Amino acid sequence: MSATKVTRSVSTNRQVKEAMAAKKLSASDAGILAAPLSVEGIDDSDTDGHVPLDILRNGTRIVIPYWPSPLNNDELWISLFRNEVEQRLYTEFYSPPQPAFLYFRLTPQHLATDGVVFLSYKVWKGAGGIPDPSPERKLTINHAAPLLLKEPTFPHATLWGYLNNKTVPPLISGVTVAIPDSVSSALPGDIAKVHWQGYLSLNGSGPPVVNTYGAFDKRLQQQDIDKGYEQIIPFDPHIKPLPDNDSALVHWQLFRSGRLVGESQKGLVKIDRVTPGESGPFGLSTQGEMKMALQMLPPKPRPFSIGVKENGPFSTIAIDTLADNLIAKSVLDSGSLIVNLARTPDEDELDDLDVLVRVKGTTFGDPVGVVPLGPIADRPAGTIPISINAIHFPELPTPVEPTTYELMLKVYKGGGGIEDPSNIVEVVIDKVAPFDIKNPPRQVRPTPPPVFVNRPADAQVTVNEAFMMVNTNLNLTVNVGYPQRRLDDKVRVWLRAGTQSVEVWNDVVPATGAISFLSSVLRQFPNGRVNIVQQYEDLPGNQGLESAPVAFLTLALAQRPLANKAPLVPRTDPNYSTPLYLDDVAGGISAIVENAFLQHMETGDMIFVTIEDADDATNFVELPEQTWAGANLTFPLSYADLETVFADADEPKRIMIKHTITRTGMTPNVESPEAIFTLAFDYAGPTNPDLPDLVNRDMQLPTVTGASSTANSLLPGDRDKAGKFKVVFGLNDPPITPDQTAKCYINNVFITDYVPFTDEIEFEVTISAGIISALPTPEVQAHWTIQKSGIDKNVMISRNQAVAVGGIPIPLPLPTIRIRNPDNRDFIECFGMISPTSGYILGLLIPKDPLLPPGRIIKAHFEAHRNATGTDLIPGTIDAQDYTIKAADVPDVAPVGSPVIFKAAQPIRGAIAYGKYWYTTDINGMQSSEPVIKRLDTISNSFNYCDGTATPATAL
Repeated sequence: MSATKVTRSVSTNRQVKEAMAAKKLSASDAGILAAPLSVEGIDDSDTDGHVPLDILRNGTRIVIPYWPSPLNNDELWISLFRNEVEQRLYTEFYSPPQPAFLYFRLTPQHLATDGVVFLSYKVWKGAGGIPDPSPERKLTINHAAPLLLKEPTFPHATLWGYLNNKTVPPLISGVTVAIPDSVSSALPGDIAKVHWQGYLSLNGSGPPVVNTYGAFDKRLQQQDIDKGYEQIIPFDPHIKPLPDNDSALVHWQLFRSGRLVGESQKGLVKIDRVTPGESGPFGLSTQGEMKMALQMLPPKPRPFSIGVKENGPFSTIAIDTLADNLIAKSVLDSGSLIVNLARTPDEDELDDLDVLVRVKGTTFGDPVGVVPLGPIADRPAGTIPISINAIHFPELPTPVEPTTYELMLKVYKGGGGIEDPSNIVEVVIDKVAPFDIKNPPRQVRPTPPPVFVNRPADAQVTVNEAFMMVNTNLNLTVNVGYPQRRLDDKVRVWLRAGTQSVEVWNDVVPATGAISFLSSVLRQFPNGRVNIVQQYEDLPGNQGLESAPVAFLTLALAQRPLANKAPLVPRTDPNYSTPLYLDDVAGGISAIVENAFLQHMETGDMIFVTIEDADDATNFVELPEQTWAGANLTFPLSYADLETVFADADEPKRIMIKHTITRTGMTPNVESPEAIFTLAFDYAGPTNPDLPDLVNRDMQLPTVTGASSTANSLLPGDRDKAGKFKVVFGLNDPPITPDQTAKCYINNVFITDYVPFTDEIEFEVTISAGIISALPTPEVQAHWTIQKSGIDKNVMISRNQAVAVGGIPIPLPLPTIRIRNPDNRDFIECFGMISPTSGYILGLLIPKDPLLPPGRIIKAHFEAHRNATGTDLIPGTIDAQDYTIKAADVPDVAPVGSPVIFKAAQPIRGAIAYGKYWYTTDINGMQSSEPVIKRLDTISNSFNYCDGTATPATAL
């Protein structure tokens, strides 16, 4: 079963909820926002924000530009949102001055769960109530290791991997990259992305060359998948900056629906567009290769030879070698050595030269060849490359050391008898790999095997969890005492078990032979015997045989755990037989993974719980993982998770529950047995939008009348007589049916219940005179409930209907406004607005009070003044608006003011204003609350009003 982990969190923190609400504002709603953030290592042009695997492993940094017009103690929130649930990453306070950019770690733990997340930040001006939210940055997280795709190739490169002046078609037409077939990996419609990056080295090392990077997309068709395709890399700008002794690394990726599914290793191609001796790239035609190196011809007789002149050179030669004048094996395998001859000051059109080669310690004999230097006009500037056949440099069978050759060139002016001998250069030929025997030639497997320095003491060399806990590394010593050992020899070491092989070292042999690697690599192997294999390679590139596999250690790591029982759900006891109701959610429902039924658990093991529709395996939720710590684990069963599986069923549903154990390196996971219980979230009445809250705001409010028939008002003359309690259903409400029961209450006193004989869309019951006479003044609440008959569970409750009882006037409670940080800024700010961006209207918070029952009409008042005493009115800032008090469970926020009024109060940046607010209502005559006066500031750090429009610097 393929599972998607669902993680939910609930925060009761008011500020978090406000941040979530602000996050949902789009750019068009919010006007001018704070500057966008960026994430290092993720291209801003990648709108989906695919996070590379190296960042998922190592983390990166969030970059936030420091905002304009900062104040002391500005508050910064940085948040990550997943499925509209906020995870606050950072809360910091800043005062000027600050650097141009602020940096924050985005850790692998922040990116641990696959899926789509959004990063954003918000600046609260002076830690007060004026926010500046940033746009969201989408990130797509996928830890799945991509498939290994076939490496790209270069069909026009030479045998030795070069693109040069002989390349056909010429390089100015671009480089052809052959993308291989992808039959086992790709589907039609997938996107192949080819990446090209140039380097000023022959092996793709060093810093990349600026502006040579290119990425090329292609939507694959079936023929591309079956046969591969060719991608042309344009000459400009990707190749042009690579003149000589350069290279490019190329790899390609496979994307499906924006997700990376495969990636190749990097292919290397060498690039040399310079003809030797020329000052820059010379042509790009098929003739260029003719000038790469002059070819040696068979020797010709010199009629007046008097021997070889030494120790008085006039010409100068040089040859590229490795350390200690060694010639690389790859050079010898190419068939020729290149000697660079410095041009002489006096030249003739018929100049040629003899090539003389000798083993060091012997004398020069006859030339091994002659090289005509050709017309002077065609000779390259500076130095002339001479190609000498590698056959003239065989390695001698004795002595055991490498063979050292000496090389000299003799230039003959005009091909005649005036000789110009060069200096003598050495080249060292070594074709014998480490451990091999030179005479008679024989390949030898390296011995002895590496010594396991920190090995366990027992005879079986048993590596268990205790060993792993105290040994982060495995320490080995490889042999360094073999003949002809060089300090730059390399060694590769593998661990092998059966057909499984893991390379643990590939580097220079340390002087002492001591190497080490992480012991965690052992977790890739099954328990049992693990062998070790080694192979040596010298500087020229002579690679020796692999050693025979030798027993190295015995793995005895933790056994696979066992889970012998499904999670316990206490509310369903005994034996999962009691259903779970909506009533149970309020008290908290949990599933318990009992430690007594777990075996072979290890520190670091993780457990998650799955709940699933027992009759539909595609309908499931996985609860967040927890770390096992040797005790029971409790998993909260939230309503959101349970409701997802219940899926609005109209009758009880069977639910399966199980738990799964995961361990690093363990495949597959371990699952517990399954258990079945009943989820009974079905209920009567209209759909409740606020579940699991049993108060259903979509149930119609009752109407209470006394003998005077005044709706929801019991006058003094009604107090000794019976009354009526009536409910009329809405047009789209379901009727009450004979299998349902309604119950009626006033002042939380049960009146009576009602069960219809047929489906009905309204009902009425009598309130006795005794109940009415006992009601307190000035106001009581009436409500009703509906339930499935015979089950006192999942009882839906209407909101309260205020019923006036009497009319004794009392002073009105003071209104308040939302203030984010009253200790810092006891101001009227954007935080106090009902909608800072669209409405820009102040919300007066009217306290719940018996004097202000639901339905009561009040009038909210506002005006702005230039002074703190509220006696210097700012013209155009007076406003009053009617407001009706909401139900008891609905906060009362009375709107007053408008964008025009608040902008009139602060027409320009820096304007000082004070707001005055209060409300009035008719309770046995017009009553008024005491006015409240506070400093007014609705201009953000970015000089924007609350609705996102810019604040003028001066009056228009």
